[in-house]
Amino acid sequence: MNKERLSAFTDAILAIIMTILVLELKKPEAADWASLWALRSDFFSYAVSFFWLGAMWVNIHNQWSRIEKIDNKVIWWSIIMLFFASFFPYVTSFVSDHFTSLFAQMFYSVVVICVSLSNMALGRAVAGANGQTGALDYSSRRIVAADLIIKAVGIILAVFIYPPITMFAVILAGCVVTFLPHFVSRRNIRSGGDTL
Repeated sequence: MNKERLSAFTDAILAIIMTILVLELKKPEAADWASLWALRSDFFSYAVSFFWLGAMWVNIHNQWSRIEKIDNKVIWWSIIMLFFASFFPYVTSFVSDHFTSLFAQMFYSVVVICVSLSNMALGRAVAGANGQTGALDYSSRRIVAADLIIKAVGIILAVFIYPPITMFAVILAGCVVTFLPHFVSRRNIRSGGDTL
């Protein structure tokens, strides 16, 4: 299998998952602002999931544009990552229905962390298939560490303060993973080396 075929498969599955997310949104009981406002946790949960999956897709696209070949390890880590990502419509609907429930927020967080860890393993597999001895470079390791630390802090704060903080942590982690590499590469270009 070539990387284009696996990339197209990944794109298709993520597109289906993101489409199912919007199909799970409830409709307002009446055509007025109050009924729409009553669904704010549903829309917030949808937006967090959609943009987090979108950020993941962008990062996968950026990573895959630089690789030459794939192997069975890459294929299977892609499948595992997509398996966990396929739970997003379910957990998003569940957390929307029980927005302030610690259990629902933890369940959502478990799925997010499983996707993150399998995506990290996918990155290592891609690096290995392309003969890169250090599976992740120094700056990439720091970004992955920041991602997981933000999510862990969100879980701890959710337990002790307010359960939906986990979703805010997911937003923040998604922004860090999406935008920090761009700042790092700009900084590296200016300074001529790895500074993160």
